[in-house]
Amino acid sequence: IKNNVSVSKSGKPVRSFSRSDFDKLAKAFLNTVDYEIETVSLKDGEVVTKKIEPVKALRGMIQRILLDFGVDKQEAARIMDTAYEIRNVDGIYELCSELIYKYLEAGKKFDFITKKDFVGSLTLKEVGDSVTEHKDIRTGDKIKVEKKAHKILDKKSKTPKWLKKRLK
Repeated sequence: IKNNVSVSKSGKPVRSFSRSDFDKLAKAFLNTVDYEIETVSLKDGEVVTKKIEPVKALRGMIQRILLDFGVDKQEAARIMDTAYEIRNVDGIYELCSELIYKYLEAGKKFDFITKKDFVGSLTLKEVGDSVTEHKDIRTGDKIKVEKKAHKILDKKSKTPKWLKKRLK
């Protein structure tokens, strides 16, 4: 996917959404059973690294569903361990998007899993009715724009503490 990102005339990557690329990534991700996330935190001033296996955890959830439907425990474990290749990811995008949106809409903050070089979170912010005025750059005419109340995404991201060092 990275190799297919277009570059603008100024040399900057053109950030666009591609549902097919998202689905390709989701399918590859869900079929990489041994995928690990390395998460980082500070404990007593020391950097602590922890490994998380999200694909194994998800497959474990699916295994429990199989057990609930009467599949033999060893067979369910074998299927979800490595044997089953997920070929269809229909609904994953909608699920991820709506799950995060509903969580934010409930007034909560969504924290991304902390990485060695990333700390970030998302919240929703209510914006009231407003009227703005600006100049049309093509015609020079003044344009008034009325905006009704809506929600906007607010992000917070900063340098991880373990990557900062105070200089004199």
